[in-house]
Amino acid sequence: MSEFSGDQELLKEFLTEAGELLADVDNKLVELERRQDDPALLNHIFRGFHTIKGGAGFLCVQPLVDLCHLTENLFDLLRNGSLKLDPALMDVIMSATGSVRDMFDTLASSSHLAPADPALLADLERAISGEALVMPASKATSAPAPDVPPVAQGTVDWPALYNALTGTQAPVEAAKQPAAAVPAAPSPLGRRDTDQPGAHAERAGRRDTDKLIVKENTIRIDTARLDQVLNLSGEIGLTKNRLTCLRTNIMQGETSLEVFRALDEAVSQLDLLVGDLQNAVMKTRMQPVGRLFQKYPRMARDLARQLGKELELELSGEETELDKTMVEELNDPLVHLVRNSADHGIESPEDRRAAGKPDKGTVRLSARQAGDHIVIEISDDGRGMRPDVLRRKAVEKGLLDIEAASALDDRQALHLIFMPGFSTKDEVSSVSGRGVGMDVVKSNIQKLNGRIDISSEPGAGTRISISLPLTLAILPVLVVRVGEQPFAVPLSMVREIIPIRAREVQAVSGRATMVVRDEVLPVRTLSGLIGWPQPLQPRYGVLLQASMSSLVLAVDSFIGRDDVVIKPLEQIKPKGVAGATLAGDGSVVLVLDMETLLSEPGHDDLATLFAQAA
Repeated sequence: MSEFSGDQELLKEFLTEAGELLADVDNKLVELERRQDDPALLNHIFRGFHTIKGGAGFLCVQPLVDLCHLTENLFDLLRNGSLKLDPALMDVIMSATGSVRDMFDTLASSSHLAPADPALLADLERAISGEALVMPASKATSAPAPDVPPVAQGTVDWPALYNALTGTQAPVEAAKQPAAAVPAAPSPLGRRDTDQPGAHAERAGRRDTDKLIVKENTIRIDTARLDQVLNLSGEIGLTKNRLTCLRTNIMQGETSLEVFRALDEAVSQLDLLVGDLQNAVMKTRMQPVGRLFQKYPRMARDLARQLGKELELELSGEETELDKTMVEELNDPLVHLVRNSADHGIESPEDRRAAGKPDKGTVRLSARQAGDHIVIEISDDGRGMRPDVLRRKAVEKGLLDIEAASALDDRQALHLIFMPGFSTKDEVSSVSGRGVGMDVVKSNIQKLNGRIDISSEPGAGTRISISLPLTLAILPVLVVRVGEQPFAVPLSMVREIIPIRAREVQAVSGRATMVVRDEVLPVRTLSGLIGWPQPLQPRYGVLLQASMSSLVLAVDSFIGRDDVVIKPLEQIKPKGVAGATLAGDGSVVLVLDMETLLSEPGHDDLATLFAQAA
């Protein structure tokens, strides 16, 4: 049983509002470290703890009331000038917010709520009494990464899959493809333990970082958006009644031109209203990314203290809206990227002074809308990356041979950081060095049908850019054909469509290539990627922009652009297939996961590409 004895709906509402309030308090505390005498910040934080205490008191949650009361008293002394803020006191305050969040989690799970850590309460009482606090000398240790069992790989029979989906015989006999390998889960965030007194502040900060991955199951919607949905639903209902009346007239034998004109107008009106309703429903799921961004300043602050660095996390574009599901799925990648900038990007104060930089580094996290995509950028003014060093590290770790590494241009070399097992650290620390993290970032972004790019200048910093569709509910695709079977390719990867002439295809190092506007591009056939027999002659090429390179995807024909709703395939997860959808004529269209397909070695028969040229 929890300490709360009232209505669970009241508790849920309290936890939602108090959680948002506490996140705001955390951000204001990070600002307070830079402006310690700002009365507006002190008042804002004081009111935050006071409001949380009031709600907890109404619900009779005494341990939470006691902790907030002590913290409120402490800020009252800071407001009137009786106390001065110092690093040791700030650590205790940060620990108090971490303990409050722990209590929220305990209440949410309806378990017994114990009093806060006695050491934390003692530190708060000593600070209130005017006693100076001493920062503990801590010793960082790294926890071993848990063993992740290998994921078993099976096989998927493409013709059997096609038959199961369409109920017809596949046009060609297809080769079996390996099942999708599930990427290894990210390792837990770094552990930092100490046997010194007062370590509760450090542990609380670590708990706050770990909890960033918790997903919310509620959403707040502007009532104006709900009113729009309601109004459109009413209009659709009227149009439905009109169609029902027209259908009755036609069934009774009335087939005048006026009836068919009225039918055409009603269908056109319904089409327009359904499109508007679809857009309105999508808007109800849109949430500002600021709700996600606001979690990271506290994390960056605690991480900087752990690493002995000085950094400031600047946020911009928090009002940019994105589908709620995507906001949740972005949480883990952004945690890794912010941590990576703080650990690998930002130098120590000594190194920054030696390079002529200010002691405090800057990490910028921004979001903006660009057309039908959202662009999120994480940049820093740190040491940057050198492509030659990345190539050498990849060879040292056995990820690439010398020849393959030398063949990479500078942009491709920067993308080596996304390879599983890659790390520039020679020693494992509590934050990094295991080669797990950036590969997970890339994998998660690809699951969201997004792209990730990186640019870096040695000594000046690094910028990582993520491009994402506005929503996952509807995916713009290009529908192509292999034989008579349609496949959907994410439109975000498509640059253009060109004809393929056999005389323009050349072999370079045993691989088919084409020159498109002075750019030499590899040619891969879609039939070869999925293991189907090669066509006599592919007629069209789709220029695709993959994560690390461009290429020409050879197909038999294409149907055109479409917006589809992806349905997952139940109980089977064929490699290279993101899901399925229905075409307008009712046929099944497989939506391809092109990044996964392109990561596999090709099965193209170059002889077919040169058959007509001979």
